[in-house]
Amino acid sequence: MTKKEVEGIGALVIIGVIVYPFVWLYEQIGVVGLVLCGIGVVAAFIYWHIHNAKQDQKAFDELVLYTLHNRMPPDEARRINRKLAKENFPRSALIRNLQIIRDSIEISLSSKKRATAESRAQSVEELHQEVLHEHASLVSESVLGEINDVCAHTLSVFNTKLFINISNGHIEKASTLKTDKSKIKYLGLAAEALEEGIALGRGDSAALKSALARVEAQQAEFA
Repeated sequence: MTKKEVEGIGALVIIGVIVYPFVWLYEQIGVVGLVLCGIGVVAAFIYWHIHNAKQDQKAFDELVLYTLHNRMPPDEARRINRKLAKENFPRSALIRNLQIIRDSIEISLSSKKRATAESRAQSVEELHQEVLHEHASLVSESVLGEINDVCAHTLSVFNTKLFINISNGHIEKASTLKTDKSKIKYLGLAAEALEEGIALGRGDSAALKSALARVEAQQAEFA
């Protein structure tokens, strides 16, 4: 027996093994029963696929929210990015943008350097728009809403924090100086920063005025 004949017989055996259960089932339940079984198998497959898709989406939504609300250590961020880049590049791009958004939120609301704070706030705004235009379909509607809320809240708070942080930087500098003249100079700069924030009218006016009152009280000590 030639090699081709052996391979042909092997193929027939495999086909027989596959076909036999269907023939046996047909003999037992007939055409209608076979069709119903087929429909049941298809329905089970669809249900399994939908269930797995929902579980996968839920897990990804949880990762998105974790990334949005927590500043990751660099090693953790790289590990997640590498894993997602291999599995689903669009998801990887979204997570990377959210990592940068979270870092930018932290820095923009704490930096005493105006250029740094403003640059990071701009990053939050720009990357938020990128998420909306390019990645919105990757997350559930409620998660997208939370991303919107966090970014909007950050930009609102930023307009208060910016001037308070700049003012605090000048106050801290004043506390390190020895002469009253130098202290008065930096307390004056602190007051000017708060006055600018109040004049712009974008932040929490009450918080800015309260901070200004504290600075003016310190200035009064040297009057």
